[in-house]
Amino acid sequence: MENRNKIVEEILKARSTAEKVEEELQKAREKDEEMAKKPLLTLEEVTEQMGKGMVHYPDGNIRFAAVSFFGKRVVMPIPVDYLNRHTTEKEVVVLMNEILGISLQMQLTKSQKKNVTFEEVKRGMVGQLRAAGMYVELIDEGTVEDSVAPLYFVTYRLPIPQGVMFHLVFYAINRIDGSMIIGDYNCFYTDVEKWENIMKATISYFQFR
Repeated sequence: MENRNKIVEEILKARSTAEKVEEELQKAREKDEEMAKKPLLTLEEVTEQMGKGMVHYPDGNIRFAAVSFFGKRVVMPIPVDYLNRHTTEKEVVVLMNEILGISLQMQLTKSQKKNVTFEEVKRGMVGQLRAAGMYVELIDEGTVEDSVAPLYFVTYRLPIPQGVMFHLVFYAINRIDGSMIIGDYNCFYTDVEKWENIMKATISYFQFR
């Protein structure tokens, strides 16, 4: 009888968790609809302003500067007043703002093959998350063309106990030597209206040489 009660409790707990996850995801989808109707700034506006070093949002400006990583192999614009470096490892970069829940992580590695496809990377990434018991809802994907290191990205929603996270995962393979950058730029979904376009604009300026 005791075991049966425990099983029932686990079922109810799982059902409650699933309902909470779905509720949070529904709120995120509704936020997407609101943003589509009236964005703070369009992606084009954010990209243009970022190239000039300052993005002007209604609630304040965000300053950007081109920063190099991995011995100057990677260069990209960073919101210098928002993200601080949290690692000294040679082939890993972690930039974080723990108060706002924003982070950018990158790893320099070596690809097993220079022509690995975007679908292979996406399957591997989603497969790892789902194998860890996480629910992943894909949103968008795309490519930033480059003659040396084209960049591919996918965005997704990930519910966690603190809420729903927005992730932009990207990778680029240097066609000359097979070096590979894998990155994850993320924020809480409550801030996605501002940071989604910042993330997408950032990777449009990404250089990997």
